[in-house]
Amino acid sequence: MARILILGGHGKVALLAEPMLVEAGHSVHAVIRNADHVSDVQQTGAEPVVADLESLDQAGIDELLDGFDVVVWSAGAGGGSPERTWAVDRDAAMKVVDAVARSGARLLMVSYFGASLEHGLSPDEPFYAYAEAKALVDEAIRERVADWVILQPSGLTLDDETGIEVDEPEGSIESGEIPRATVARLIAETVDNPAVTRRSIRCNAGDTPVRDALASLAA
Repeated sequence: MARILILGGHGKVALLAEPMLVEAGHSVHAVIRNADHVSDVQQTGAEPVVADLESLDQAGIDELLDGFDVVVWSAGAGGGSPERTWAVDRDAAMKVVDAVARSGARLLMVSYFGASLEHGLSPDEPFYAYAEAKALVDEAIRERVADWVILQPSGLTLDDETGIEVDEPEGSIESGEIPRATVARLIAETVDNPAVTRRSIRCNAGDTPVRDALASLAA
């Protein structure tokens, strides 16, 4: 089974994905910034790793990712200041892309439904920094990483787990909602389906079981 590193390991989606991955037999490590969250991660069965992505240089990111087969980015500034958004969602994420491009690990990036370089937002709009950061990082992943999947869920809810509806062919659905638990399942099932690679997966909640939806997208 895979050695997996989850970045943003105390986020709502990550805390749901960790026990799924552990139950599947993987060795799961979860990076958290706050040492007070160690026990929360331990309760999922994952191994907590205390590190601040925002403050690590490239060498520190390289060391953090060393030895892992799969890296899951589920981190983010969480709607903080633009400065923190640039620091985490762009700068730290770009260092992760660089590290993975060299190591050859499989990268799963949790992005969002509308992520695109053509997002159309003005720099003076509050969401601009996040939209631009995610678009730039997603594009860098497509250009530089060998084995990647970009997950682009729509609006996140706290509802119970569902199946999914995938935007295939692209543009066939509009952004709606999806439970965080379903996104967690999507992470876990993507890890276990290496044939799904070099794909961006836009999705809403739907009726198709996640595993079946991924099987239809396998390369």
